[in-house]
Amino acid sequence: MAKRYYWLKLKADWFSDKRIKKLRSIAGGDTHTIIYLKMMLLSLKDEGKLYFEGVEDNFASEIALALDEDAENVKLTLAFLQRHGLIEIGDDDEYQLTEVPTIIGSETASAMRVREHRERKKKAGCYNVTRLKQAVTI
Repeated sequence: MAKRYYWLKLKADWFSDKRIKKLRSIAGGDTHTIIYLKMMLLSLKDEGKLYFEGVEDNFASEIALALDEDAENVKLTLAFLQRHGLIEIGDDDEYQLTEVPTIIGSETASAMRVREHRERKKKAGCYNVTRLKQAVTI
């Protein structure tokens, strides 16, 4: 199976968003912000969805285990995200990070190699562009 690379496209003013500013301003806010970013990265392959699989007693503990974070900090982060519309709880123990589907990108390893190859050739001046002139009749 081909490798696939994913990324988050955060806006330059992401930290200026009032919700993120508020998250950072609470006690331990930088930790909560990192937890939110880690959750976004964890959900990339599923377009912003996280699932409760029942490995732990509750979703917060399970995500804390996956992220190597303190369960209480994850619980507080989840409560904040839910209050501010950054996460929604769906059916079947599905959690949707609402912002993620609009800020993700991905490509296969081969697509990345081809893109990089074209960029190198372009920088080296290897592309010869010829113009075709066609007569237009009216």
